[in-house]
Amino acid sequence: MNYTYDGTFFGFLSAVFDGWQDGVNQIEEIMPQEESSLFGDTVHTITDDRKAYRILQALQQQCGGKTSHFLYYAFLAEMPHREIWLLRYLRLAFQYRQEFLYHLSDEPLWTVRQWARKTGNERHSLLGLLRFQELPTGLLYSRLKPTCCVVPLMAPHFVRRLHHEEWMIHDAGRHMGVYYDRHHAVIVEVPAAAPSVAISTDEAAMQRLWKQYYRTIAIEARRNENLRRQFMPKKYWPYLIELNPSGIAGDNKTGKR
Repeated sequence: MNYTYDGTFFGFLSAVFDGWQDGVNQIEEIMPQEESSLFGDTVHTITDDRKAYRILQALQQQCGGKTSHFLYYAFLAEMPHREIWLLRYLRLAFQYRQEFLYHLSDEPLWTVRQWARKTGNERHSLLGLLRFQELPTGLLYSRLKPTCCVVPLMAPHFVRRLHHEEWMIHDAGRHMGVYYDRHHAVIVEVPAAAPSVAISTDEAAMQRLWKQYYRTIAIEARRNENLRRQFMPKKYWPYLIELNPSGIAGDNKTGKR
């Protein structure tokens, strides 16, 4: 039996829950709805938060909190065929229970942990590289294009750090973002053809000062491009104010100075 879902983490867990009605070992495949096959029996799963929570609670109680952490972070890595690997991971987790995390020789556990590490590393990098810019309305806006779906993971950090500000982190690659209105953070959809935004007068002045400072402190004789790319991967350069000649970080398509 094949199960389809809406592409969300809770949708995936709902599909796993429904699959247990036939026995989890009988699930042939779980896939996003848009990737469903014309062949074989397919059931579309409606996302049900209660079903998803039951899976997570059982996983935490029987296998520990780290098991759920790895599962969620690995899902957000958005690797090919992630659903079948995560399903294998869950099967082993409920088989080994408290001993599960010690079975690193089992390929599903090793693979999921590597994916989770990839997501965690990118989140850590972007927490230091993210650049907010003030818009004329006072909104603090940041645009980026991460490899993994890390924007929801970054939001709690900025809720704590900028809890008195109104801000938005925009994932341009996935056309979504997290908006915070000084009280609540919510995930929002951003149209692919959304109009470009303008920065405030004060923000433009601060960017000029920051770029001048960045150029002034640079020591050309100590320039090390390999080390620079190690700490600031080139894929993030278009979203860094100091490396972007235009007014809004992300408008420079090449990412070159």
